[in-house]
Formats: sequence, structure tokens, C-alpha cells
Amino acid sequence: MRIVHTSDWHAGRVFKRLDRLPELADVLEHLGDWLERERTDLLLMSGDVFDGGAPPAEAERLVFGFFKRVGRAGVHTVVIGGNHDSPARLEAWGGLAELVNVAVVARPRAADRGGLLRIETRSGETALVAAVPFASPRDLVSGLQMAEDDTKAKQAYADTFKRMVENVTTPFHVDAVNLLLLHTHLEGAAFSGSERTVHLGDEWAAAPQALPATAHYIALGHIHRPQRVKVAPAPAYYAGSPLQLDFGEAGEEKSFVSIEARPRQPVRCDRVPYQGGRPLLRVRHTLPEIEVEASRLAGSGWLWVSVPLETPDLDIGSKVRKLLPNALRVEVELPKAEAAIDPDRPRAGASHLELFEAYSRRQHQAPPSPDLVAAFQALRAECET
Repeated sequence: MRIVHTSDWHAGRVFKRLDRLPELADVLEHLGDWLERERTDLLLMSGDVFDGGAPPAEAERLVFGFFKRVGRAGVHTVVIGGNHDSPARLEAWGGLAELVNVAVVARPRAADRGGLLRIETRSGETALVAAVPFASPRDLVSGLQMAEDDTKAKQAYADTFKRMVENVTTPFHVDAVNLLLLHTHLEGAAFSGSERTVHLGDEWAAAPQALPATAHYIALGHIHRPQRVKVAPAPAYYAGSPLQLDFGEAGEEKSFVSIEARPRQPVRCDRVPYQGGRPLLRVRHTLPEIEVEASRLAGSGWLWVSVPLETPDLDIGSKVRKLLPNALRVEVELPKAEAAIDPDRPRAGASHLELFEAYSRRQHQAPPSPDLVAAFQALRAECET
């Protein structure tokens, strides 16, 4: 069985007033070509299809067109809801998406109520897909538990998450390809920095030990950096986002996961780089350097430009953007001002009396009176006896 795992498309995302949808369209065009060429049986989309709960019509048109294309090519698709997706909206179009072999699980469900999907692929093999969409701590733990005992609340979250996973994966069968689809933050995963903080803290991350060893493959969503979770009991991968979504992801190579799976055998996993997205880059150049390198820099991706200056230039942003229309952010670096010398700052190793006198000069712009000095000395002597 040939499987592809993709995630975190964030269709409809606008970054620094830049619409990223044309790039995503190119990425999905390449992904669709790959799925058709490799005669893929099953596509797993592990959440955050859209960047928000009410995506623009253009983003929905792109996503629905992609699913229609791959469905007509014989590819089955399973989609789960992410923290950016609207469960109600996913359920609304999910009913129609079934017509092109797309199954949508928008909310956590028991295995016998849609949480476990049985898919017969064109390869003649059966896939059992256990789906666990995003569920926040407040969905799994009551507000009363959170308020009364923080430790017990975290344990309740861990226990509920584990039971939820056990429920949908217990029916796994040795004669099927068993797959778990999750949108969550697992302990030990490395963030890119662009992910929305959806848990109350890292302590709410799910434990990899709660995942089943019986899964052939665990498809994870939410973390944008592509990576394998090595401590998981079965092959578990974050596919990551197809685009570098902000400068926290600059330098990351984006890829999807290609999986070959058969019942009773270990899977083979390979990463395949996406094509079509423009990289985000941080560069540092003086204005004369930018003038010389403008043609090269203008075609290199979306830029965060740092410009060293000797004196402030209020017009530097427009000057840079005139040369580099792809500069999304421009910042200046000015020489650091020398720290002013404080004449009232006490010397290193100053006595208690010297420190008291320096305090008085700072607070009252005058040294303490002789009577105040005498009182200070008396109190200090009393404290030391």
C-alpha cells in the first residue's frame, strides 16, 4: 500500500500582508502530480487544512479542487481537524467530499461512531485509520479540575488522551495496515516557532508512551518542523507545513512523507521535498550592498532585511523596498550608545555606609545629614549584635 502523509497547509494564510495562497497552489499542484505518478493509494492529511475557521472562498476553492483531482485519480483521503480548523465547517463540506473518496473526521469520536475508518484501497489491501482530531485541554479536562488542582488536571488530561487513543486503536487487526492520525503536540517535538500556542503550556503535551506499538505508522500534525518522534513506540512523523510560514521557519526544508506499508511488515518511510514554495530568508546588507546585489536578492525568496546604519534614516524602509519588492520586513542596526557614567554609582566593594550615602544622593540628590548617618550606624550595629 502506498501512502502519503501531508499536514498543516494553512490555506488562506496572509503573512505580513502577503497572500501565500498562490504558493500553496503550486505546492499542491506538484503534490497532485506526485500522487498520480506514484499511483498512491491513501493520502493522510493530519489537520490545519485552513489557517482559520472561516477561510476565504479562494482557499476553499483551491483545497476542494485538489481533493476532487486526487479522488478522481483513485486516491483515498482521510482528513482530521486541526486547531486552526472549524469542526462545524469541516463536517459541513465533509459530507460532499465523500463523493470523491475523502473522509473527514472533524471532532474526536469513539471507534464505533466514526473514529475508526476502514478503507479498501485499489491495491487490494485494507487500511484501518484511527483518527484523533485536535482536542484542547479545556475539551478534555473540566474547568473545575483545572481550578482546583493543577497537577490532577494535567494527569486527567494525560489519562483522557490515552483512553481516547486506546479506544480508536484497539480494533487494529494484524491483517490490515494500521494507521493513527493525530493533531497534537507530543512531548519532545521541536517547534518551529510559528505554531499557535494551543495548550496551556508544554506540560500539556501528550506523552508518546500513550501511542500504540500496533500502529504501522503514526501521522502527526500541528508542529510545522518536519521530524520523526524517535521515542514513540511505532514510526511517528510530523509531516510539517508545506510552506515556511514565518521567519521562525527560515532554512527548514519542507517535505511530505511517503510510506510503503503491508500487513505484518514494518513500513518504509521516505521524505519527499515539496516544490513550489518560496523560501523565507534573513539577510544583512548595507544600502550600497543591496544596490549591487538587488537583482540576485529580488529573486531569492521573501526577505527579512537588516541594514547597518551609522545614523538614523527614516526613509530606509522605502529605499530598501524600492530595490527589493520581496522584502517583507526591514530593520536597521544603529551603533550602540556608550553607557553614561553615573558619578553616584558606588564603587565595587563599597562599605555599607558608602552604599547608604550613594542611595541618598540618587533618591534625594543630597548626601545624608550627620544625624541620619548616626542613626544608620546605630541601627546597623544593633542588627549585627
